Amino acid sequence: MKKTAITLAIGILFSLYSTAQEPLPATIDPINETFQVDTLTNDNEDLEVDSLKTTDETIYKNIWNSTQIKYPANTLPNKNDTIVISLLNSGDSQFVMPFKGQILSKFGWRHRRMHTGTDIRLNSGDTVRCAFDGRVRLAKSFRGYGNLVLVRHSNGLETIYAHLKAIKVKVNDTIKAGDLVGLGGRTGRASCNHLHFETRLFGEPFDSNKYIDYETCALRSDKVYYKNKQFVTDLRDLRDKPAPENKLLLASGSGASKHVIRKGDNLWTIAKKYNTTVKKLCAANKITAQKTLKVGSVLRIN
Repeated sequence: MKKTAITLAIGILFSLYSTAQEPLPATIDPINETFQVDTLTNDNEDLEVDSLKTTDETIYKNIWNSTQIKYPANTLPNKNDTIVISLLNSGDSQFVMPFKGQILSKFGWRHRRMHTGTDIRLNSGDTVRCAFDGRVRLAKSFRGYGNLVLVRHSNGLETIYAHLKAIKVKVNDTIKAGDLVGLGGRTGRASCNHLHFETRLFGEPFDSNKYIDYETCALRSDKVYYKNKQFVTDLRDLRDKPAPENKLLLASGSGASKHVIRKGDNLWTIAKKYNTTVKKLCAANKITAQKTLKVGSVLRIN
């Protein structure tokens, strides 16, 4: 009996020891998700300031957003950086005009609102083609744009094709210059059938007429330069030229001399912005403090 008890006890102890050596089952499964990063500072590295940079060194390293056109302000490069965008990179296809038609409206102020692209007349169902090789970042209905396709190109430039009747590509599609992106139409805020063609860098729109000759449907230049919200095709145009803030603030000398009125502006907020007083603004512009400020009009600061 005693021998049997000892044997039983040894068996129980051995069983407990074996159980203790077995790994516990995982209570939380590991999550393997790929997040779309929307920031330049994701890698915690400061961008080195150079006199001239190519876009693959500075932008869109980890930025890929399939819901919004613009990006947060922290994606902009250092204001001292000069970025060169090569429109025809080695190995890429040549430029293809998205649609050859009459120009209805150009980039710029229109009815006191900024028109951020070039409108090209077409018929409903006409073929709209991609301007450069690229990858589709957006393909969806987007507020006033209607049916929209946004393509990211290898040089960092992005092109937008809007008011489409039908979208013929999907997000993440890799496409070539001349490939079909959609059919022309008048979806969104459009009064007639036309293509709204737009170019952007860092989420900021700029005039495609700077590098595209819409009469010949060819490139005016094979490069575009960017510095502190300025877009030019001649590097010399960037020198000693003050950069306006969203093209609304005109600078002269050490301080601003003029301000273009924007929606929501009033004399008090403008005076505070330029470290002056309402009284001085009124005196400089020969107006009273009760003056109604019209959007698009110019106000002298000093």
